Amino acid sequence: MSIVLDLIGSVVIASFVILMGLRLNQSISGSADSSNADLNVQESLVDIVRNIEYDFRKIGYNVPDPENSIIRDDSDHITFRGDINHDGTIDTVQWWVTGPIGGFPNPNIRKLYRQVNSDPPVGAALGVTQFTLKYMNQDGGPIVFLSQIWIIEMTLKVESPYKVQDEVITDQTYNNMGYAAAFWRQTRLASRNIKRHG
Repeated sequence: MSIVLDLIGSVVIASFVILMGLRLNQSISGSADSSNADLNVQESLVDIVRNIEYDFRKIGYNVPDPENSIIRDDSDHITFRGDINHDGTIDTVQWWVTGPIGGFPNPNIRKLYRQVNSDPPVGAALGVTQFTLKYMNQDGGPIVFLSQIWIIEMTLKVESPYKVQDEVITDQTYNNMGYAAAFWRQTRLASRNIKRHG
């Protein structure tokens, strides 16, 4: 009889050890997925910001009348002129974001586009959930005319298309998990090439 009790006790203890091992494996796997998702959105954000800053610093470059460099100033779409390629030709550059595109677990996923002249638009990034622009005059106040734009404030957020486990709270259900996200705001992006007013 004691042998049977020893066997039952061994099976119970072995079951707990196996369950603990499976739980540990699940936590490690979830943490690895979370770290990879965080890294992916951060790398994507850095690439987008690098391209945007390059273009925006060229606003008005080699344009004969820099006050007319910005053609469109919507909160999610900008069109401006400048010699982007240093080839002596004035280019027209557009940056804009689409509405939510669907097809992903994250319903806020949008696509950010860049277009130079009449070339086909290039999708700069997928995963952007926020791209907003605010235009200000040289004093940081609101503008009335396009020619008054001196400072552009830009907000950009990139999220993963799927939910990831929190690295600290490892016992979440999928519905309680969040998206990996990276956020960037440039509060005083001013091109040296736009004529200063005042």
